[in-house]
Amino acid sequence: MPDLAGSKARFERMLAVLAGLFFLTVLCLMLFAQNSLSAYYSQPALLPNLLLLPAALALLATAALLRGLAARLPRHIRWGALLALYFPLLLALQLLFTRSVWYYPGFDVINVYQDAQRIAEGSRAATTYYNLCPNNAPITLLLSVPLWVAVRLGLAVPYVVLPYLGAVMANVALLLTMVCIGRLTQSRFARLGSLLLGTAWIAFSMLTTVPYTDIFAIVFPVLALMLYLGKLRPLPKWFLISLTLFFGASIKPTVLILLIALVVVEGRRALAGGRLTARKTARIGAVLLALAIGAAPGLVWQNVSTAYMTGTARPEGQLSETHYLMLGMNGDTFGGHSPDDVTFSTSFATLSQRRQANLLRAWERLTGRTFAANVAFFATKAYKAFSDGTFAADQSFLVLDVPARQDGLSVFLRSVFHRKGSLHPLLVTLQQGVWLTVLVMGIFALLGRNRRPRATAVLGLTVLGVGLYLLLFEVWPRYMYVYAPFFLILAALGLERLRFVRRLRPAASPRTGTN
Repeated sequence: MPDLAGSKARFERMLAVLAGLFFLTVLCLMLFAQNSLSAYYSQPALLPNLLLLPAALALLATAALLRGLAARLPRHIRWGALLALYFPLLLALQLLFTRSVWYYPGFDVINVYQDAQRIAEGSRAATTYYNLCPNNAPITLLLSVPLWVAVRLGLAVPYVVLPYLGAVMANVALLLTMVCIGRLTQSRFARLGSLLLGTAWIAFSMLTTVPYTDIFAIVFPVLALMLYLGKLRPLPKWFLISLTLFFGASIKPTVLILLIALVVVEGRRALAGGRLTARKTARIGAVLLALAIGAAPGLVWQNVSTAYMTGTARPEGQLSETHYLMLGMNGDTFGGHSPDDVTFSTSFATLSQRRQANLLRAWERLTGRTFAANVAFFATKAYKAFSDGTFAADQSFLVLDVPARQDGLSVFLRSVFHRKGSLHPLLVTLQQGVWLTVLVMGIFALLGRNRRPRATAVLGLTVLGVGLYLLLFEVWPRYMYVYAPFFLILAALGLERLRFVRRLRPAASPRTGTN
C-alpha cells in the first residue's frame, strides 16, 4: 500500500517551502538591495531595512523573554471572551482615528464615491469610466447603499459614512483573523503577539479611510479561510466558501487566489491514492457542484452591476485583464501605471482585438529582454510590491481635500498619519518594523517544522500566488492589503513555533542532570 498520508504531507510541505523560499528572496532584496532598488520605490522610513531588521528581531527576543506573562493570564479568561471585549474597544478607537484623519481621495476612487452618491440621490451615474473599468461597477453600487441611508438621515456630509464603514471592515477582518489563529494554535503567546501586530499594522492603516476595493474586499478571503478551518460538512462548507470568494472577487478579483490555493491543496488530497472509485468520483462531483452553485450569485451580481452602469455586461471598451498583464511587463514603469499603455489599449475598437494586441505586446516585452534583464526586472517588481510595510497607504491616492478638524487629537493624528505630517516618518518606521517582523516569522513558519501542514500549505500557496500575481500584472504595495491577514496568520504560526522549539529540547538526564 502506498503511503498516502506521507505523500499528501510531502506535497503540502513542498508548497509551504516554495512560498517560504520566495519570501526569503523578497526579504533578501529588502535588506541587501534597498540602496539600488529604492530609486524605483522609496518610502520615508527613518532607518534602512538592514538596521530595522535587528530591531525587529530584538523585539521578538524581548517578546520571547516575556512570553511567560501570557501563560500566567487567568485561565478562566477564554480567547473568545477576550476578543469580544477587545474588538468593540478597538472599533471605538478606529472610529475616533477615522474622524480625525479622513480625506477626499482622487484617481479612480473619486469616480466610485461620486457616482455612488449620485445613485444614492436618485441621479444617473456617468457610464464612460465604467466602460473603461467595469471592475469598479459592483463596488460603486454597493457603496450607494450606505450613502442612500446617509442621505435619508440628512447627514450634512454623506461621504463620511464610507470611511467609518471602512474602519468597521478592517475591524471585522482582524477579528476573523484572530478567530482563524485561535483555531490553528493554542499558544497564548502567538495569539496575543499576532493581535498586537495586527492592531498596529492592519487596523490603523490609512487604507481603512479610503472607500475603495482594498478595504471593502479584505473581509472575504479571511472569512472564507475561517469557513475552511471550521467544522461544517463538506457540501455546505464549499458552497459558502465559493459564495464568499466570488462575491469578494466582484469587488477585487485577486480574492480568487485563495480559491485556487484551496483547489490545488484539496484537489491533490482528493485525487491521491490512484484509481478513482465511484464513491470518490461522486464526492468530488458533489463538491464541484457546490462550488459552481456558490459561484453563481457573485458572477450574476458582477454582470448585473456592470450592465446597470454601462448598459452591457461585457463592455467593448474595457481595458480587461490583458491590459494589466501588458502593463505588468512594462520595462519603463516596472509594472507601474503607464498613460501610453492606456492609449495603446484604447486604440483598438473591439475587446477581442485589444486582448490579442495586449497579449502580443506583453510577450514581446518579456522576450525582448535578456535573461539577466528579466531577473533584474522581476526583482525590481518584487521590491516594489513587498518593500513597504504601510502598503503605500500614503502614496497610492491623490489627496484632493482634507477637512481639517482643529482639536488637539485630530491635529496630532494628522501629523502622524498624513504623508506631509511632521511625525509621519516615525509611523512609517514603526509599520516597516512590524512588516519585517511579520515577514520573518512567516518565513519561519513556512520553512520550519509544522504541525498543521495542510493549513500552512493553503496559506503559503495563497501568499505565493499573490506574489506571482504582482510579478506578472500591475504592481503596487496596496494590492497586498487584502491578504495582510494571511501574512499575520503565518506570523502567528511562526510565533507559536518559537514556543514549540523550546518544548522540543531534551529533558534533563535523571543521572547526570544535563541535557
